[in-house]
Amino acid sequence: MLNPAVIPLVPLIGALTANLTELIRGEFKVWHPNMNIGIKTFTLAIAAYVVVWFALLVTAINVGGDSNMSSGLEVLGFFMLGLGVYTFAKGTRFVSSALQLWLYRLALPSLLLCCVLISHFG
Repeated sequence: MLNPAVIPLVPLIGALTANLTELIRGEFKVWHPNMNIGIKTFTLAIAAYVVVWFALLVTAINVGGDSNMSSGLEVLGFFMLGLGVYTFAKGTRFVSSALQLWLYRLALPSLLLCCVLISHFG
């Protein structure tokens, strides 16, 4: 069983991943047509997108351990919940352009911090 204290972090990772997916696909331009993204910000966001899949897998395996596979499945399930809710609710429309830019910039440290906390306390 997953620790209830870290459950909100897992859908947060899913929502942030959906946000990064919109950046990669170029869908953010629908809600923020005038937002200019620099090469450093774009590189950090792409690095976060690549790292999240590996970090999520390692986190699910670490939380599940050798004998408790259900915790690892809970991590993946809550991640998919956050990913789905953000995608279908079009979460980008609720975020300003300035905040969106900072979400892209801080995505990598945020994802890594959340995964470490889930692995340690989950």
